[in-house]
Amino acid sequence: RASDKVAEAVTNIVEAMDGYTAELVDVRDHVKEAVTVPPWGVGGANESPTAWKEIVERSHALVLVMPEYNHSFPGELKLLLDSLWDSYIGKAVGLVGVSAGTLGAARVVDHIKPVLVELKLHTVKEAVHISRVSEAIGENGQFANDKTAEYTMAMVKEISALATALQTIPQSD
Repeated sequence: RASDKVAEAVTNIVEAMDGYTAELVDVRDHVKEAVTVPPWGVGGANESPTAWKEIVERSHALVLVMPEYNHSFPGELKLLLDSLWDSYIGKAVGLVGVSAGTLGAARVVDHIKPVLVELKLHTVKEAVHISRVSEAIGENGQFANDKTAEYTMAMVKEISALATALQTIPQSD
């Protein structure tokens, strides 16, 4: 999966920035079956601890690195996102779209935004778009294009500023 390499490059950039830490999370580790389990009610994640819930709750913000499949985001990501509700409220999120084509997964970024709004996650304005993913990562595991690294750092700083601002606003569910 080419998006794994992009996720590692993004994680490396975040880790190299002063005052930032990152935890790389793979959807495959948290979605074991193709069943939507609503977070509310008996057995839902609002009442039951899950590894994903713990990750989200201890996170200042999230960055979603998403490959484009059939002009949208993977179903496994939707299943994972749908597994929580309360834990997302008031969190900032940045988006990184990954595509083999020339559009840099612009469609995946556009398609996921309404889902994130419904989950009361707050996206930053600028997303990072990775086109021609097979050429995007150099032999050293870093972005081959310095501008991509710059855009990623700018997005992370914007996410951090938004996350800090959101902490001062009372959130309601």
